[in-house]
Amino acid sequence: MNIKLKNLFGVLLFCFIITSLKSQTKTYLSGTYANTAVDWEFKMSEGRNSGYWTTIPVPSNWETKGFGYYTYGKDHKDYKTKPEIGFYRHNFKFNLKSDKRYFIVFQGSMTETTVTLNGQQIGETHVGGFTEFKYEITNFLKTGDNLLEVEVLKPATHPQVVKAERIADYWLFGGIFRPVYIEELPTNFIDRVAIDAQMNGDFKMDVFTDASKENVSLTAQIYDSNNQKVGKSFSGKISKNKGHLEVTLKDVALWSHEYPNLYNVEVTLKQKKKTLHSYKQKFGFRTFEVRDHDGFYLNGKRILLKGANMHSFRPETGRTLTKQDMLDNLKLMQDMNFNTVRICHYPPDAEFLDLCDSLGLMAMDELPGWRHPYPDTIGEKIVKELVVRDVNHPSVVLWSNGNHLAHNPKFDEDFFKWDIQKRRPLKNETKTGDIYQNYSPDFDIIKTNFYPSYDLLKQRLFGENHIVLPNEALHALYDGGGGANLKTYWDAIEKSKVGGGLMIWALFDEGLRRTDMNNQPFHQGNNAPDGIVGPNGEKDGSYYAVREIWSPVRIKEDKITSSFNGKLTVENKFDFVNLNECKVKWKLIAFETPNTSAPGFRTVATGKVSMPSIVPGGAGDLRIVLPDNLPKFDALTIEVFDNKGLLVHEKRLLLEKETVFFQTSVQNKVIQDEKNPFLFYIGETTILFDEYTGILKTLAVKGKATSIKNFPFVDIKRADTLKVKYNKELSIKASIKNEEDHFIIESKNQNGFESIRWTIKHSGELKLDYTYSVKKGIYEYAGIGMEVNAKTIKSKRWLGEGPTRVWKNRLEGGIYDVHAVEKKINIPGEVYNQPEFEGCFAPWKWAVFYMDDNVSVGFQNNSDVILGVLNPINGENAKMASWKYPKKEGFYFFNAIPAVGSKWKRPTEFGPDAQPTKINTSLSGSVSLFVNWNNAKNDNRIFKISIE
Repeated sequence: MNIKLKNLFGVLLFCFIITSLKSQTKTYLSGTYANTAVDWEFKMSEGRNSGYWTTIPVPSNWETKGFGYYTYGKDHKDYKTKPEIGFYRHNFKFNLKSDKRYFIVFQGSMTETTVTLNGQQIGETHVGGFTEFKYEITNFLKTGDNLLEVEVLKPATHPQVVKAERIADYWLFGGIFRPVYIEELPTNFIDRVAIDAQMNGDFKMDVFTDASKENVSLTAQIYDSNNQKVGKSFSGKISKNKGHLEVTLKDVALWSHEYPNLYNVEVTLKQKKKTLHSYKQKFGFRTFEVRDHDGFYLNGKRILLKGANMHSFRPETGRTLTKQDMLDNLKLMQDMNFNTVRICHYPPDAEFLDLCDSLGLMAMDELPGWRHPYPDTIGEKIVKELVVRDVNHPSVVLWSNGNHLAHNPKFDEDFFKWDIQKRRPLKNETKTGDIYQNYSPDFDIIKTNFYPSYDLLKQRLFGENHIVLPNEALHALYDGGGGANLKTYWDAIEKSKVGGGLMIWALFDEGLRRTDMNNQPFHQGNNAPDGIVGPNGEKDGSYYAVREIWSPVRIKEDKITSSFNGKLTVENKFDFVNLNECKVKWKLIAFETPNTSAPGFRTVATGKVSMPSIVPGGAGDLRIVLPDNLPKFDALTIEVFDNKGLLVHEKRLLLEKETVFFQTSVQNKVIQDEKNPFLFYIGETTILFDEYTGILKTLAVKGKATSIKNFPFVDIKRADTLKVKYNKELSIKASIKNEEDHFIIESKNQNGFESIRWTIKHSGELKLDYTYSVKKGIYEYAGIGMEVNAKTIKSKRWLGEGPTRVWKNRLEGGIYDVHAVEKKINIPGEVYNQPEFEGCFAPWKWAVFYMDDNVSVGFQNNSDVILGVLNPINGENAKMASWKYPKKEGFYFFNAIPAVGSKWKRPTEFGPDAQPTKINTSLSGSVSLFVNWNNAKNDNRIFKISIE
């Protein structure tokens, strides 16, 4: 068994031991996940399918099962007089044991929950929809048949709880949405533990018991992930049902997001030598510090937190998830090289934090409340329920004391009271709010203010002296924000002595599949499509940009030459991992060509190489030994896998060489029309140029006109209000000459062009060299275009970075390849057909568009122009998450392209990379056009063959 499999087996074994230990005293009355939910009897009071008894899966949000009202932002207007109430009944059999005590646990029920067992109410109604709660039912449970009745009120009766949990910019649900189980415990038992395990091996643990016997004591033993004892057992006494144990261990394996080493402690409650109860808890040795006026430190190393905000959400099941959903969420974030997640607006499933612990992801755990705080008494209970459940997760490094204006400074004391580690509770401040207003703790306040402009971020990073951690930034509405300008922001954060990190808003678009809207993801207009990825993980350009920008490995070189000696410069951006722990695979690849139909490449050589010893923050040389008999290739691909086996960086270095992309096996003769010298025939293609401007007016294949026309025309947009006027001097005809068997058409000073030069080659290539002039100024975009009817375009293939489009302020993330995409409608926040067909693509070498009537149109980039494809559609009411782009349908070749904004920020507020382009000189470019260059005459016949 190899090392990776051994490590994976160890993790799985460890998780199994812990799970089996915990689950051996649990009897689930519900299912455990969305895909294992168990039917209970159910009646809804209002809305869809109300007024009669039926069944509903538990756990679930009842809206997703066809009941009640879909509500976003606030409950329906009549909620006070006609509230949504779900009535649950569940009959179950049980076998009581006389020496045991029993508790019923609800892991999540929205929003007020009243529990009755066998006709008797159990405890008080629980208020709060997001935290776990339990009741003792020892005196209510019986052997044989039992009837559990649960009344769940979707809107709270307490008006301040309604404000805290039910007035928020996200979907509001109802129902028992997390599991319900009965916990069996001995008469004297350990209720819970709270652990503080530091990087120096110091271990402290508070043990909370319910023990009526006298002369009881506690003994503990720590185990590693292989269930081997670590150190000797240690013990402590109990006073008033609370014990405290301490020990110091040597040479402990520390927990971090890069090394998620876990331990397990077994605590035994004893009376003399008799064991009354044993309890196990996993934990990690790690020290997380907030050093005021400095930064965040993990295990003594200053680190930056990088990640996004995440809700527990799926379009089909709301806040009820499967185990695979939770794992997919974590893997998605690790794919983008996150080290942290802000679990915003409420705590997640406990199992998600287990995954963060075991796979390595730091987390901020948040008290519910979006814009209004809880009332003091209820809020204190909710804080306790939050912290008590999650206190032992090493992945939890910070608490969040509510969101926006939901911060209640009184709750800081409760976080510190219940957290043995004294982790810092954050105040999350709005875009423009004063974070110091009515708040003056005895520690320095971390500047979490949301959505700073670049100038404001720089002021905080370099002009003030507080840790800067914008907990919502670069709002990713539609195709804006997210990865756009992330590099600019991140570079500034890295350079600052008080940079703390950045959390993007948000991970997912949250579109609920509504049965009354054709089961399509509905985002409540532009309120909820805020994600780096779509509702089912659909990836747009920001996903790839974030992945590259936050990669812990950087390779300096972008290209190689034929004399490449195998040396590459590598930078280590890990926090703890030496690069010699990473694995590197390389490939020499040959790209498919315009003449083929396949995407991708052929692999002509492969190999593995060891990384040199490069410590975090350092740089060094990676040496690759290529084959002696070097095959022909186009690029060198480098893949870097981290110490956990995750692909963290991929780069393709192009081989600089002269390449013929459009191979033409038949030398077609270019024929000039006898009557019209600006009309040409190349095989079955007819091309007509304008006699004055020199533009390609029309193009026909086999005598049938295509939708291609008017190429080129200048299309520019100033960033100010000045209008652009072109010279139209139609008295001077374009010139035509025959030079070295090529026809050359030239035109000067027409329609904004200084010059147009067409070279018509017998190979079928139409090469266009052009120069156009613009007045000195700043421009949103500048380029030339070709008109084409978008309806006639079917698909495209291109060699270049992709698969997604770019904007001026989001150029990162592309991988050089031959990409192939069918033309599909894509509307951000409405229709998810990633990658997008339309928009700007760069860099690129060639592109082929397949049209109606078997027409293929190819372009070759002879310069460094940026390809523009048709007209990208934006989502409805995009606010400032928008762009400037030509209105005319067609293909474009840009010298300058637009930036994209975010929901709350114009591109110009994003810093230097997002500013309009300053132009003070003429612009030029060179592209070649090919039409059906690879088609043989009469080779499209269809033969019908019958076999009898």
